[in-house]
Amino acid sequence: MSDDKKSPAYNHTEIHHKIEASPKAPGIKAAFRFNHASSPWVRGISSGLSSSLPILIGISFDHLQYGLIASIGGFTYLYTKDEPYAQRAVKLFLALLGITLCFTLGSLFADVAWMKTILFGVIGAVSVYVFGALKIPGPSAMFFVLSFAVSTSIPAPNLQAVFLHAGLVFLGGALSWCISMSGWLINPRGPETAAVAKAYRHLASFVGSLGTESFHAEQHKTVVELRAAETAMKQAKINRKKSSFAHRLFLLNQKAEGLFIFVMAAANDFNPAVSKKAQAVIETFASEMATLKKHKKIQDVREEIEELSIKEELRTLLLDVNDVLQMKEFKETEYIQFSQGSVKTRLKAAFHKRSYVLKNALRYGIIMIIAAAVAYTTNIPRSYWIPLTCAGVMLGATVRATVQRGIQRSVGTILGILIGTGILMLEPTGIVIALIVFVLQSTIEIVIVKNYALGTLFITPNALLIAESGHPDKAISYFTSARVIDIVIGSVIGVVGTVLVFKRASSLRLPYLLGDVIRKEGQFLEMLSTEQDEEKIKRERNKLQGELVNLRALYDNVIGEYSKTAVKLEGLWPAVVATQQLGYMLLASFEGYELSETEKRELKETFAQLAAAAEQKRAPKLSNVPTLKHYPIIQGEITALYESLQVEI
Repeated sequence: MSDDKKSPAYNHTEIHHKIEASPKAPGIKAAFRFNHASSPWVRGISSGLSSSLPILIGISFDHLQYGLIASIGGFTYLYTKDEPYAQRAVKLFLALLGITLCFTLGSLFADVAWMKTILFGVIGAVSVYVFGALKIPGPSAMFFVLSFAVSTSIPAPNLQAVFLHAGLVFLGGALSWCISMSGWLINPRGPETAAVAKAYRHLASFVGSLGTESFHAEQHKTVVELRAAETAMKQAKINRKKSSFAHRLFLLNQKAEGLFIFVMAAANDFNPAVSKKAQAVIETFASEMATLKKHKKIQDVREEIEELSIKEELRTLLLDVNDVLQMKEFKETEYIQFSQGSVKTRLKAAFHKRSYVLKNALRYGIIMIIAAAVAYTTNIPRSYWIPLTCAGVMLGATVRATVQRGIQRSVGTILGILIGTGILMLEPTGIVIALIVFVLQSTIEIVIVKNYALGTLFITPNALLIAESGHPDKAISYFTSARVIDIVIGSVIGVVGTVLVFKRASSLRLPYLLGDVIRKEGQFLEMLSTEQDEEKIKRERNKLQGELVNLRALYDNVIGEYSKTAVKLEGLWPAVVATQQLGYMLLASFEGYELSETEKRELKETFAQLAAAAEQKRAPKLSNVPTLKHYPIIQGEITALYESLQVEI
């Protein structure tokens, strides 16, 4: 390949970055540590309104019980995230239907213990599978299980009453849908604008980390946010031909992806001083972009960009971003577009015997059935709180996180009992109940981002107030005795079940996924030297990029396990880093490679040996790495991967 056709990634000498120490799983003390997260006041107040307004409406019609039932539909709001409004409208409506369906099933089978037991497992497993396969952030199965559980204790004497109650839940959820969507009236492009701005903030941190120990961590975070921004743009269903602002936002997102690729390619152009200056420029983009409005211009940083000592291609790209923000017109350029695929494709892709998502869903469902079986073979009043507690505990991302949630749930709930007992002893009625629900629900959403145990302190009295206000004669005695037993039993089942069933799930998968990613990198490199179909190359880029993100996520799960295998596999951390670095360098290639048949054959054998070494947790059976005369950086990255695998696990 002639010099004028080479990707900019291969015009430099080999790039070296310090490898940071392997991340460590937090200990038990982390269960009581406060996170440095900003308080979501708008979300908290909106959530409080979603739960309390149905009660107020019920009171206004002299039907408090109907209002309490409708407030269960208000939990629909809790599935609101930062997705674009077009996507949010669909997602929340489906969540609303799911909550209504689960409530209906609970009412229909309230007196059939064996069916309730099975349905707890089915609802939990299906919810976890869908949320996992589609990578939807949020409370997953929690509020589907809650609506099912609570409905089993609300009397419905006949079929007509069942559907009346279901209709009330649907109406309560519809109200929360309206509250969640109300932001569209003020700033219809707010979520996707925020997503693109966040991608630029991480991009700035990535540029500032060049040559430091945090480089690989920032690289991973940046790719995750680039994918999130790309997804947000697709979900927003933007029509760039009809909206100049939408077109502007699309271009900014496109340039963010291009910047990441060019920074990877031109990393040697950045000394610490240049990195900090470039970081400051991109941070300016991000801060101004966060409040981007239809006709707003931002600070012009053209002079700062022109002073940077960087490759001309990278300077041009930074100037392009500046021009977009200055509302200047120019033609867009094609860069890698990271796509997650259709909903149907992702659901099917996660359904196979080696799927972590499928196994996690089955594990969740089985343990939920066990918890429900224990609940319905005891004489504890309102024993559905056992599987409900278990459902919340098992939503921890790792085994350690599950143990921490069990501790947080138990401690938070026991303290919450004191609050709940005090509230119930006051025997609140009417509008007072609505106000208390508003305060408790708002507080939950505001403080739970700080600490889960602190959130459960308010979850307990709020959930019981909604579920038990119709039974004032039994509420206090139940609240102070059986509730404690339920929480302890549910937490123990969730923790023990997770530890026993899923103790080494991630540890067993890591070597095979690492080997699979290495093998795919070799196939992708070979494809770049032969394939001419640009659409096919884009699809394979998307797949490889997704696998690189999944690899790091799985490693994070491994260090969250309690097993000797997990401790040993920490020795694969350098290989995980080297694999990601090689993959991202390949993604930074704009054009194909010119490889001889000998080079192709040697590379194929090399990647096969590296993949086998990773899967078998041994050193590669190679004497050396093939020489790539025209592509020294790729050769250097393959060598780094080879050296990182010189371990016996």
